[in-house]
Amino acid sequence: MRRFRCAALAAVAVIGFASVASAADLPVKAPVYKAPVMVPVYNWTGFYVGGNVGYSWGHLDNDLVVAATGATLFSNSDHLNGIIGGGQIGYNWQANQWVFGLEADFQGSGQKGDGTFLDPSLCFTQAFCTAATSIAYTDKLDWFGTVRGRIGYAMGATGNWLPYVTGGWAYGDLVHTNTDPVNGVDQFTNHRNGLTGGGGIAYALTDNIIGKLEYRYYDFGAYSRGGSPLTPNGQLPYTVNSTYSVITLGLDVKFGGGAVARY
Repeated sequence: MRRFRCAALAAVAVIGFASVASAADLPVKAPVYKAPVMVPVYNWTGFYVGGNVGYSWGHLDNDLVVAATGATLFSNSDHLNGIIGGGQIGYNWQANQWVFGLEADFQGSGQKGDGTFLDPSLCFTQAFCTAATSIAYTDKLDWFGTVRGRIGYAMGATGNWLPYVTGGWAYGDLVHTNTDPVNGVDQFTNHRNGLTGGGGIAYALTDNIIGKLEYRYYDFGAYSRGGSPLTPNGQLPYTVNSTYSVITLGLDVKFGGGAVARY
């Protein structure tokens, strides 16, 4: 009986060892490789053209001066407000998330303002000082344009948000009309050059359609209407200093670029 038990135990041990050895010889399944997920990220590089519409509000300071001394006799402020609209063209170049660009735009303007001031010029042209004359004036920003640089930073999960800053050269035509009830109308157009700066945010609606909201500030500096010693309609020389703020909503069509795959 004892011999039988020993033989049985030996047989079980041999079977167990053979099972382990057989399992060790089985092929091992390799791990499944999963490719990284590709995320489409927007590419801002490319040319674009578009249009915009917006609103502009400005501020003009009118100063009457004495030609001989340059002294200011009277000052008045004028507010210019109105609808604007136009078009733009530009190019963006993207490096990682930074986006560098150059843009030019041209705007038609309905921005206009008017006011009155007292002209004491008769006190300097007559032997006796008479009552000051009330002068009506109108200022209108006829049109303006810019050439600007832009720097932005692509944001969002797919990089299709672009907050940016912009600035550069501004130019335009300002029409000034001055009406003296005694000496008549003096109207002239002054071509202005100045600076503009601001910022905005753009959003890529599709690979080729971009919407944007933008604010810019303009400073066209001061210009003078002079004479010897009076203006053509008998007024004292005066200066006009103009600044404007503009907010626009625009839509661009981009050529080239579009989304690229990133891991």
